[in-house]
Amino acid sequence: MTTRAHERQAGQGHGLCILLALVVLASAGLVGEPAEAGTTGDAGDGSNRVAAAEGSSDSVEVGTADWRQVSAGGEHTCGVRTSGRLYCWGGDRHGQLGNGGTNADQSTPTEVAGGAADWAAVTAGFGFTCARKTTGRLYCWGDDSSGQLGDGGSIPGSDHASPIEVAGGATDWAGVDAGTYHVCARTTTGRLYCWGDDSYHQLGDGSTDIPRSVPTAVAGGATNWANVSAGSWHTCARRTTGRLYCWGANFTGQLGNGSQTGADRAVPTEVAGNASNWAAVTTGGWYTCARKRSGRLFCWGTGGAGQLGNGGTNTYVSIPIEVAGGSTDWATVTTGYRHTCARRTSGRLFCWGHDGNGQLGNGGTATNVSVPVEVAGGATNWATLTAGDGHTCARRTSGRLFCWGRDGQSQLGDGGTDSPRSTPTEVAA
Repeated sequence: MTTRAHERQAGQGHGLCILLALVVLASAGLVGEPAEAGTTGDAGDGSNRVAAAEGSSDSVEVGTADWRQVSAGGEHTCGVRTSGRLYCWGGDRHGQLGNGGTNADQSTPTEVAGGAADWAAVTAGFGFTCARKTTGRLYCWGDDSSGQLGDGGSIPGSDHASPIEVAGGATDWAGVDAGTYHVCARTTTGRLYCWGDDSYHQLGDGSTDIPRSVPTAVAGGATNWANVSAGSWHTCARRTTGRLYCWGANFTGQLGNGSQTGADRAVPTEVAGNASNWAAVTTGGWYTCARKRSGRLFCWGTGGAGQLGNGGTNTYVSIPIEVAGGSTDWATVTTGYRHTCARRTSGRLFCWGHDGNGQLGNGGTATNVSVPVEVAGGATNWATLTAGDGHTCARRTSGRLFCWGRDGQSQLGDGGTDSPRSTPTEVAA
């Protein structure tokens, strides 16, 4: 993703200003797409190394086979290895790689400062990163312009090039997800907290757009939140009951409550249909996707680039609409800014939406796709995946890690020369 300051300012007045911003971004093509924290939410869970020979075989190895979890952000990527050590690569203009260095981009995995071996999960936002330790403690680093590091400092705060603990020193954090300028995290008690930018009520605390630099409880006091996903300017979360709620910006119907009036929501608002069989949710740029327990997949919000996957390019969809094909074997889904990827129970991987940088991974010619298209190679051993701004990364069951799409800041981690890739490329050792 590119810097979103101009988008956030344009959106302040909603109405015409928002529509103009949408038009500008939609026509921007290859110009950076603000990335979403690009995971399924609630992270708990040489120079030309294109894996053309990879297919469904693991015979050619150029990286390491010990990656446990990965998260793609705006211009950077981070991953946790089975050793519990944490690495980041790509753009570092705000210190989001956390290596304590001088904000220099890194084209290969670089260890986060401190050399700790107890990292449990990581989530990459736009220009910042947050990660949870096995102790249940939570740390963030990078851009702090909206208080998104959660360290209790002034807003705007100063960038941090190494991990700094989230205020409160809690040891019961269970999951965390980073959006563009805000973060939401869940505790072991099922309570939900958010902090950072609140321009569109994405913190869900019922306040009047007040940014927060400390964890702030989401309105309602529920103790049964199961997972959360922070998007650009909206947030969605699922409860253990299987019911799904969203809040924040709604100018493209991304809250899924049936309203396209552009009215923000400052408190959790249930997604239309009142279904109680939602299994997971992920928030993208101005849209949302969620999977049901039946294995069916639905998306809503803006679909101009085909990111809703319903075979059309709807400007707005304000209620859940099923992804084309009606498959009942979707296992995992992740949303970027304007592209979506999902894995089936067979281990096969599909993407759709904007492909200006090859982020769909189908080896195509940068053509947007509005229905699921399989990632090149036809592998059947994809395990986890994450979508960033204009790039995507996925891990194999073998523990090997691949990325593709935009590489302007070396976010693919292949040690190359910042060239975009339209097929899976293994992350360097």
